[in-house]
Amino acid sequence: MVFRSSWISAFVRAGYFHFPGLVSKRTVSTARRLIDDDLAENYDPARKAEYDSRSFCPDLLGTPDILALLHNRAVKKRIGELVSHKTLALDTQGQIALRRAHKVEHPSAPVAHVDGFPAPYNGVEGGEVIPFTMLVGVFLSEVKTEFAGNFTVWPGSHFLVEEYFNHRGPQSVRKGLPKLSLGKPVQLLGSPGDVVICHYALAHAAAANVSDHDRYACFFRLWHHELYDRANPEYRALAWTHLTNIWTGWKVSP
Repeated sequence: MVFRSSWISAFVRAGYFHFPGLVSKRTVSTARRLIDDDLAENYDPARKAEYDSRSFCPDLLGTPDILALLHNRAVKKRIGELVSHKTLALDTQGQIALRRAHKVEHPSAPVAHVDGFPAPYNGVEGGEVIPFTMLVGVFLSEVKTEFAGNFTVWPGSHFLVEEYFNHRGPQSVRKGLPKLSLGKPVQLLGSPGDVVICHYALAHAAAANVSDHDRYACFFRLWHHELYDRANPEYRALAWTHLTNIWTGWKVSP
């Protein structure tokens, strides 16, 4: 009989796991200072839609102090328990994700998505899907209440996404991500240095921010090597395999 830690079992079942305080306060404060300085000097209001969809502070992406949020012993240990580091190609850019205070006047239900499907400003063309392996998010600010820009997840939705495409075949990708009955979302609360690791296929969103504080986070996408090379003639077949057999290349499975 094979035993595994309770957090891994919870991850497989829910599609995510939230680790408190995995990144040091010093590393977080350095990243926050860089982000705030860049926003003060380089923020362009005309690029707001791009920032929201891709990343704030694009000039900081790939810099050592931002990558330090991912490349540290504690985070890499947890990743390595799920997928062998030898099989991964890391996103060397990251995504700086902010949700401004009082972005809206009234809260509304978060709208789920899965990364890699076409959406405005995200660079993915219609009729294709660009799967990866794992999403790693690092909280850079305190989130004490719901509707404060919370990273929001739909537990177990990775299985529903897998089932949907398995039943409908490759042509279904052309229609993009369907509207599925995903159950009740969970708006995560947390503190600077907390880390959330998610399966690629987990539906997620950012909640509206009606709070008095901006929400800061940084997200990293990790890919199996075979998914990283989109010039590979076999890419579409590989992407379909990972979308419909969601534990391909993982150390864990249900």
